[in-house]
Amino acid sequence: MARIGILSTFEDDTYSWGGSEYLWSVIAEQALVDGHEVLLSISECSASHPIVVKLRHQGAKVFVRPLFSSSSKIQRKLRQLLLLQSLAFTPYKPMFDWKPDIIYISQSSSYDVTNTPHLIKLLKIAAIPYIPICQFNSDHWFLTSTNQSIVKDFFNNATQVAFVSYNNFKTAERHLAQSLPNTVVVQNPVNLSDLSLVPWPSQDTVCFASVARLEVVSKGQDILFESLSKPHWEQRNWQLSLYGSGPDQNYLKALAKYYGIANRIKLMGHSSDIRSIWAENHILLLPSRGEGTPLALVEAMLCGRPAVVTDVGGNAEWIEESKTGFIAEAPTLRSFDAALDRAWLAQDNWQRMGTNAHCYSLARHDRSTGKTLLKLGATSIMKCVT
Repeated sequence: MARIGILSTFEDDTYSWGGSEYLWSVIAEQALVDGHEVLLSISECSASHPIVVKLRHQGAKVFVRPLFSSSSKIQRKLRQLLLLQSLAFTPYKPMFDWKPDIIYISQSSSYDVTNTPHLIKLLKIAAIPYIPICQFNSDHWFLTSTNQSIVKDFFNNATQVAFVSYNNFKTAERHLAQSLPNTVVVQNPVNLSDLSLVPWPSQDTVCFASVARLEVVSKGQDILFESLSKPHWEQRNWQLSLYGSGPDQNYLKALAKYYGIANRIKLMGHSSDIRSIWAENHILLLPSRGEGTPLALVEAMLCGRPAVVTDVGGNAEWIEESKTGFIAEAPTLRSFDAALDRAWLAQDNWQRMGTNAHCYSLARHDRSTGKTLLKLGATSIMKCVT
């Protein structure tokens, strides 16, 4: 049996959890089922989340780090400098004192490590094998030469680097100007136990659903609102339900009012009942500016719904134009508006496309992604031993 360390870089003073956290949590759960010891290093914002509580009850040890994101930039920089002077006080040190056989480092964004120099230093000193798991990435990010060097060392010294989409992996190679031969592409788990088709909604009004946190900088709901405010949408029979919560809720309310579409928009809040969402809606709209591979997309496809997406992250790795959905070439108003129009004109094919999406995603979906990553870890441990 092995000692499995899992360290999540996620910390937020608005959210207690993110889509990035489901993958490491299924690794932890599977490791405990298999009889391994597990230590989690997480931010205090996630400490009381039901999944963490459940993992504690199953036997996981949990070390909770203080939430740094609520501090000012100057305070965070001073704290980092102090921690580098004395690693004995870094909140990551308990993980290394526990002496795990391997550490999974879950990054909510692909280059989070640039904000944790003390973690980099501990990894070098301890020489413990580690596997970074990289979620969000964006074509629009650019790394400074200093950060490029940090990320290159971090990836090159890892036994494996896991990305949740092939596109994000290739984007990282372009950002770093080097190949990453020790890379593997893995899947996020879905929040569904029943993978059967959800019956097609019977209502005449076309029901769009946007399932994403309310944060326009990454999820792009502002693009969607402007597209739906165009004159040709005024005579079309549609409504849009937004499922999610987040810091831009009030902004999106104001934006809907500004564009004159507030009577067509419903803010539904967060829903964990995915199948109930798709019992009421015909198609997913996801105008993201950047992604990993969104859970919302794979879940919608498994439920039998097509989608309109932007070509970011792993979206185009799951959607095939006019067969399982529609792809906007870029996360811009012009591109998304064109894709949305193509979708509207193909309404008669949506149910068939949803069935195609269901069959495609069902065949491709990894139902045991926790086991997949644990096997990678076991291989990494053996390499280090030999």
